[in-house]
Amino acid sequence: MTSLVAKVGSIVPRESGERVLCAAYVSGSGSSIGSAVIAVSDRHLFFAPRSAFLSRGAWRTRRLDDVRIESTARRSMGFAVARRFEVLDEDGSAFFFELEQKSEAKEFRRAFGRRLAPRR
Repeated sequence: MTSLVAKVGSIVPRESGERVLCAAYVSGSGSSIGSAVIAVSDRHLFFAPRSAFLSRGAWRTRRLDDVRIESTARRSMGFAVARRFEVLDEDGSAFFFELEQKSEAKEFRRAFGRRLAPRR
């Protein structure tokens, strides 16, 4: 079975030598952009509606150098149940998404690296 990272890597419009580092599905309730697929390469953040992510034209992109990413944990009954990432563009626009799996959140934190603002 092909991994989501491999599927996304074969579809998203990447620059020469650019690698997709991680990808995940997000639910409509855990995202301001609706049900989507989110991916991070070493240069870009990619997102597309979950229903159309296999279409190359459905993908939207943000250069990682042009955004600030903040991360917070949402809590329920004292337990961290999701990892929320908020992406803030230079023009002031923003969107957020939540990852339910701790392992996915860890991969995204590693992929965002130095661009990730300190935890709140």
